[in-house]
This record gives sequence, C-alpha cells and structure tokens, in this order.
Amino acid sequence: MRVSLWISAVNLVAAALLAGCTIATVETPDPAAIPTGSLEARGPEATGPVVEVGSDTTLGYGWRYAVYPSDDGWCTQLETGIATTTGCGEILPEEGEAFGSVGVGDPLPGGETIVEGIASTETATVWLIADAGRSPAVIMSLAEAGLDGQAFVGFLPPDVAITHVMAVAFNGEVLETYELP
Repeated sequence: MRVSLWISAVNLVAAALLAGCTIATVETPDPAAIPTGSLEARGPEATGPVVEVGSDTTLGYGWRYAVYPSDDGWCTQLETGIATTTGCGEILPEEGEAFGSVGVGDPLPGGETIVEGIASTETATVWLIADAGRSPAVIMSLAEAGLDGQAFVGFLPPDVAITHVMAVAFNGEVLETYELP
C-alpha cells in the first residue's frame, strides 16, 4: 500500500509540474514591419530628444530613422526589424559640400544593402549609383530636430554593388558625387 501511495504522489507532482509548463512560441520579427514604440538612443547617451525624421518600408524591410545630440556630437540611428545602427560625430555637410556623413551597412539576411547619411538642404534627390544602375534614396528633413540638412536612406537589392552616391539639386544640377570606399 505504501508503494502505490508513493507512485500516486509522484504522479500528482509530475502532473502539477507538467500543468505549469507550456511550450512557448518565439515570434520571429516581421522584417517588413516598421519599428514602433518609444525611441531610445541605442548608441551614446542622448543629451537631448531622440527625434524620428522618417520611416518607410523598402525592399521588404521596415525602418525608421532618428537623430539625437550626444557628447560625441549628433548621432544618426537607423532601426529595422532585425538590426539597429548608430553613428555619431560631425554629421552635417561642411560649407559648400553636399554630403555630410555617409554610411553603408553590412548586407541584410536577404543580401540587401542599406546606405544612409546626411545631405545639404539644397539636395532634392540622392541617387545610389551601383554597378546595375541607380536608385533613389528616401529624403527626410532634419528641421524637426533643429538641424539644417536632410537625412537619406536607400536600399539596394542583393548582388548589387554600390560605388557612389550623388546629390542632385532642385534645378537638376549635380551638387556632388561621393565615391564610397
């Protein structure tokens, strides 16, 4: 009789443990979803507000772009559903230049390449010049952050190698062609 009571007790404990266990499903982030939620500095600590200047979905990737001041200068922050990149320093173009900071990210899981940066307020279009042609970047004003300039973000499909970015003025004049390393 003692043995059967002990087996019943073990069965009750096992049943209680199993009842408390559930199989959790881990959700894979949707790469096409535009990041949401409160914006927080992901690089150096912000010394002022983190300001979203634009968002979109491009080549199946949702993204949002923000800028914020820090002790390291102004920072740019590009968030996608799968990664966040930041860069800080002197991001604005120098006097007479069309481009300030320009960055090319590592390829995304699907092989796409992101190019982002800052251009002058005279820039109407930023073209991503690649071995397979050219593609326009999305232009976003930095006025809401109190800066004179425009941010740009562009995506290139897999197996396309970017060589330059080109800033074009509102009158169609090429302001600057910047060769990428």
